[in-house]
Amino acid sequence: MLKNLFLIVLTVIINTTGQFVIKTGVNKIGRISFTNEFVPTIYRALTNWVIISGFGIYFISAILWITILSRTQLSWAFPILSLSYVITVLISPIFLNESFSVQRLIGTLVIVFGVYLISRTY
Repeated sequence: MLKNLFLIVLTVIINTTGQFVIKTGVNKIGRISFTNEFVPTIYRALTNWVIISGFGIYFISAILWITILSRTQLSWAFPILSLSYVITVLISPIFLNESFSVQRLIGTLVIVFGVYLISRTY
């Protein structure tokens, strides 16, 4: 069980890293909207090396996730992935200059408590 939990936490960290890298690349591209600029903007996004790197990192997390699913119950493993929400809420203000509020903190604590309860049911 401990090995599976370690793999899930590693997957969460890699997955979240991929999301942060993708977001960093998207911030450089700018807002994407469904106008006549949609196709050129999407093309710029899909050819941006930062975004491509983020998808590569995200792909690695998908490979790890397949490994986890081959070893454990989905109903146990999947909720633990919500730790990515916790990491995102805590480090987005630092790396992406995003806002942080008491409501987000409370919601994050609820998620942590839920993950704790679920992790004990394996």
